[in-house]
Amino acid sequence: MDLIFLIVITPITIAVMFVYWKLKQYFREVNSMPEARPYQFERDEFIPTFDEYTQSLYQNKFYKGKNK
Repeated sequence: MDLIFLIVITPITIAVMFVYWKLKQYFREVNSMPEARPYQFERDEFIPTFDEYTQSLYQNKFYKGKNK
């Protein structure tokens, strides 16, 4: 009877310990990550012709009615 318990409980214990180890590893890595800095590599620049460009896209490429 003790051998049956050993055969059944050992794989379950191994699986539980593996999941615990992976979760511990994940939380350790998340805590050691640096804080995010927004717009570190980007610039907010105004593009004056952007609205004209999007309007021309909608009128020429996405128009599904009669041609003008």
